[in-house]
Amino acid sequence: MYMYVMADETATKMYESARKKLKELLQQEIEVKEQISHWGPIVEQLARLTGETIDPDMASRINELKHDQASAQGAGQEMGLTEAIRWVFRQPLLLPLTPTQVRDRMAEMGYDIGKYKYVMPPIHNTLKRMKEAGEIKEVDAVAGFGANAFVSAK
Repeated sequence: MYMYVMADETATKMYESARKKLKELLQQEIEVKEQISHWGPIVEQLARLTGETIDPDMASRINELKHDQASAQGAGQEMGLTEAIRWVFRQPLLLPLTPTQVRDRMAEMGYDIGKYKYVMPPIHNTLKRMKEAGEIKEVDAVAGFGANAFVSAK
């Protein structure tokens, strides 16, 4: 009987140790995915700027994570305009975004901009409100990209 209890205690200790290790690994997985989600778009943007081609395996993994993020975000079309614009500014940015670039990013994420007869006025108004609320800030535009551009204030 004593051996059976010892086996249970040993098994319990092994379970606790394994559970702790799995929990640590799952946390590391979350942190690594966040880093990949951050660096993936930066690599894509830099590749476009330099004319380089991204390794197909990397591109596939970046696209897979984008798809996962889009699913988690309700695939864009279920968001309101303000939340969609907030989502755009939560993504890693190399350069400030002009209002038309914000529109383009929203379309890329699946937001239905076609529901607006004229989409730019509500985007401009939302950017203005977000700027006044301190969510984003206006910065000097990059040469050739218009009069105003915005970055996240956080």
